[in-house]
Amino acid sequence: MPSSRKVDKALENFRRAFASQRMPHAVLVSGHPRGVGAEFAEGLLALAFGTADSARLRQHADIRWIEPESKSRQIKVDEQIRPLIGFIGLTSYEGGWKAGVILFADRLNLNAQNALLKTLEEPPPNSLLILVTDSPATLLPTIRSRAQFVDVEEDERRADTPWMPVVLDLLRNPPARRATEMMAWTDRLTAPLRSLEELAEAEETSRAEDEARAREGEGAELTKATKGLVEGRVAARVKEMREEILRTIQLWQRDVLACATRAEAAPENFPEEAESIAAQAEGLSFAEAAARVAVVDEVRELMEHNIREEAVLPRMARAFSKPNPA
Repeated sequence: MPSSRKVDKALENFRRAFASQRMPHAVLVSGHPRGVGAEFAEGLLALAFGTADSARLRQHADIRWIEPESKSRQIKVDEQIRPLIGFIGLTSYEGGWKAGVILFADRLNLNAQNALLKTLEEPPPNSLLILVTDSPATLLPTIRSRAQFVDVEEDERRADTPWMPVVLDLLRNPPARRATEMMAWTDRLTAPLRSLEELAEAEETSRAEDEARAREGEGAELTKATKGLVEGRVAARVKEMREEILRTIQLWQRDVLACATRAEAAPENFPEEAESIAAQAEGLSFAEAAARVAVVDEVRELMEHNIREEAVLPRMARAFSKPNPA
């Protein structure tokens, strides 16, 4: 059963469409590709392929799963999209549907998106393309307009992530405006990213090795392509957590801004942190509080262009820092 009410509700609409033979040929899913987005994709595939077994759907001969396969975190046209298009156009092995699932569809580069357009405009019979992303607005308008849009994104801020205690402690205790303290604050913020990269690499390598043994038996070794897939998965997971951390920081600073302008009696995003937020908002002008929000957007943009954390996170440390006591 789906773990999300939004997923369950969305799937119910597609169950009716499938029963009346009105299934769309392309669906754009707004949801986390490692969470509710993938959960919805599997639920949709279950309608077409008659099985809810996640492992079977991942290995099914008529389903192709695509995701970033290199440290560049890009999904490229020659390596992945053209083979997918050719696969979708083939006759089904089991006489039913052919399907392709593109996880992290926002990582499709421009050439890859353009290559998909013809298939979206003229889909083969009984074919299904599912694009899963938590950033649907980054896709070309022509892609978005040719797929049925489904939003299953979780609305609530996640509080169970392993890095949350560290990030909240840093937000409650901004550094003094001294180089050593701002550097230490930045180092603590980057520590979760470093630890996750090591953990993700170990987990994804183990997962790939298990899959290789299941296909080829004991002693199977990872191919170059599989190692590239592992690298892509690790890079994607680090990017996901980085985005969650930056979003948490921005929500905090929005609460500080609202408190500084007396717009709200209690913080909207962190009501349990009202005392800390009020203390940080005290004495801040609107421009100063707004600049704290803006610097998070600036850091996100720079990091999206592969500027390293140690080069950009000090901007936040300085923006959030407390003036030295007189």
